[in-house]
Amino acid sequence: MEYDIKIGAGIEMQIADIKKIKNRVKELRKQINYHNYLYYVKDAPEITDFEFDKLFKELKNLELKFPELVTPESPTQRVGEEPSEKFEQVKHSVRLYSLDNANNEEELLDWYNRIKKSYPNEHGIEIVCELKIDGLAVALTYERGIFTQGATRGNGIAGEDITTNLRTIKSIPLRLFDIPDELPETIEVRGEIFMPKNAFDELNQRRREQGEPEFANPRNAGSGSVRQLDPKITAERKLSIFVYGAVAPDFSEGISSTHSGNLEILEKLGFKVNPDTKVCKNIKEALEFCKKWNTDRFKLKYATDGIVVKVNSLKKQQELGFTSRSPRWAIAYKFPPEVILTTLKKVEFSVGRTGAVTPVAVLEPVKLAGTMVSRASLHNADEIERLKLRIGDKVYVKKAAEIIPKVIGVELSQRQEGSESLVYPDKCPSCGHKLERKEGEVINFCPNFMGCKAQIIGRIEHWVSRNAMDIDGVGASLIKQFVEHGLIKDPADLYQLTKESLMELERMADKSAGNVVEGIQASRDRPVGRLINALGIKYVGKETADILGQEYNSIENIKNASFKELENIEGIGEKIADSIINYFKNPDVLEMIDKLEKNGVKLKQDMQKTDKPRPLLNTSFVLTGTLSTMDRKSASDIIKEMGGKVTNSVSKKTSCVIVGESPGSKYDKAVSLGITVLDESQFIELIEKLQAGGIEEVNE
Repeated sequence: MEYDIKIGAGIEMQIADIKKIKNRVKELRKQINYHNYLYYVKDAPEITDFEFDKLFKELKNLELKFPELVTPESPTQRVGEEPSEKFEQVKHSVRLYSLDNANNEEELLDWYNRIKKSYPNEHGIEIVCELKIDGLAVALTYERGIFTQGATRGNGIAGEDITTNLRTIKSIPLRLFDIPDELPETIEVRGEIFMPKNAFDELNQRRREQGEPEFANPRNAGSGSVRQLDPKITAERKLSIFVYGAVAPDFSEGISSTHSGNLEILEKLGFKVNPDTKVCKNIKEALEFCKKWNTDRFKLKYATDGIVVKVNSLKKQQELGFTSRSPRWAIAYKFPPEVILTTLKKVEFSVGRTGAVTPVAVLEPVKLAGTMVSRASLHNADEIERLKLRIGDKVYVKKAAEIIPKVIGVELSQRQEGSESLVYPDKCPSCGHKLERKEGEVINFCPNFMGCKAQIIGRIEHWVSRNAMDIDGVGASLIKQFVEHGLIKDPADLYQLTKESLMELERMADKSAGNVVEGIQASRDRPVGRLINALGIKYVGKETADILGQEYNSIENIKNASFKELENIEGIGEKIADSIINYFKNPDVLEMIDKLEKNGVKLKQDMQKTDKPRPLLNTSFVLTGTLSTMDRKSASDIIKEMGGKVTNSVSKKTSCVIVGESPGSKYDKAVSLGITVLDESQFIELIEKLQAGGIEEVNE
């Protein structure tokens, strides 16, 4: 359909034409939003893809002709923003709490009985059961029915502004459907972003073909996809969402009187609400629901790791209230880990970047927690000895944290006669060098630092990884080709690669070769903390690399640091200091660093000045136990942003220990040394006061 405004026509004709165009744009948006809703939310399309594309193309052409009619909530604006340099922090209007867990039926019953004590005169408390989506929690803000902001959960108080990325997810409405008069002007809808299993499989297939490392599970893939700086990448990942509630800063009563009623309203507004939600009259019905989905969950098109159980009455929710970290009126029932029996076919031994040799069990393929498993971790020689493994054994396998398959035992009653014990190799499976094992350590390792191809490949894979030099387009298969063809023997050689040399490799086109070289050269100016992490020094991970980067502004300064200087840095200690000293004694390492400098890699970083207050300057924190309202990275980032340090071990120099659930020995050591200990709620309170300026400085 074509629209032409005749400039020479009368004013009345122009107004009529403009009105006609505006109405058509409005109608097209309404139709497209409706069909998007049917396709991505209800999974029940009414028109063909061709018919949908025709509507979308018409709207796009109109907006190109009349850009003044383009609005942020138009379906054409879901993708198209430029990549961000970083995500800004955004404070939630209402805090996002986490849930306490019930790990078995008894704990779920205990929770229900505590609720009943508050209502002794009621025979049963109505509750709602929802599938717990294994995804990324987000908060979506709508003003007058228009999507204006989306943020990650973060620490529950503040999260990252990922609005642009969330706009690309087609199951998130940009404009709400028929809005009731009683709906507040501003609402914040809570939901869980997830990656469907088929999208996860497609993504990993693409990554395999491109020689990139695969994602371990849909949750990691979904979370990583939402936090891409380039929204176009997010748009390609086929993410979805289920919403499970809404809040309004100035509206406490709710539109409905029940949680289930609010879910119905959210669905009418155009949100995707999980259809497998049930209102239960009592805990007996809830337990039956949990048992059913413990089995049926593997048939779903997405991952779920439990059931969220909530009191249905919003009035009762208000009366029951919250603890410092979670609502009293809700709990997450976690599914027990599945354990299955299968056959051990053989054991393979892989060599990592540090030379560590790790055994991997090759299994008769078996379905475990919804996926086919054919390999599982065996950790080390001591674990093999503990299990007394033999080839052909029937072994028990489970997924640690529902992700990584692990052999946990042997069914001795089914052991074959005449089977022989498994012998751990004494030579490197990659280069044949004799393996070594240091006293007090459990890992056998290959000392052939520069001659073992497996180690070289592993070090370069680490070098290009996201937390190190973050080089896009250089995956495992490409690195293997680099090493096999003799193009590189250490990370410094990456920066000498040319487009011409890459063109000789298998399936490498001109454009691809150019992109690889460009990506490598762009990494030369990474911060010194990333460079230290990329070096792969034993015992020096990301956190320790950040500490070294704060203390020293160059590789040269670290290389020249004495053992005593390093040991006295909070978070380093004797073991890490010794490793750093030995690393820089290696002549191959010194040669590589010289090559890095000659190839233009920045080995020094200017100390940046900042006007931001740093109230935690000269303080060091240790995090221990499980934090419920934030992950450890979020807590660490907050501390570092305020000038503090985060270390892994407790010592006399530690300023404060933040304690979550099941803290272990670090808590005991802090108490014995008289170090300040804060629980999670006290830590959050401290951070809020610091952010508000209520405390100018925290001293040791």
